[in-house]
Amino acid sequence: MNFADDCAECAHLSASYEAITMQWFRIQGELRIASWSRDQAASDKIVAELTKIGRQRGQLRDAAQAHIDVAHPRAASANSPLF
Repeated sequence: MNFADDCAECAHLSASYEAITMQWFRIQGELRIASWSRDQAASDKIVAELTKIGRQRGQLRDAAQAHIDVAHPRAASANSPLF
């Protein structure tokens, strides 16, 4: 995504996406530990949490792209394929 440097909404969306992505990586680490210890109940719980976080990341990504498309159409078109 091509966030505008001087846009408060871009800054907010970027920070939110970064935070949820860091949370996703942290939970991925927990899943690895649960898998290594063969704790199926913990793994199932973590997978459900990762699924929820994945949906949130997708929603934030969609919201960011929608904002860029509307508020910064020139930046949005720079990311579009030429064909």
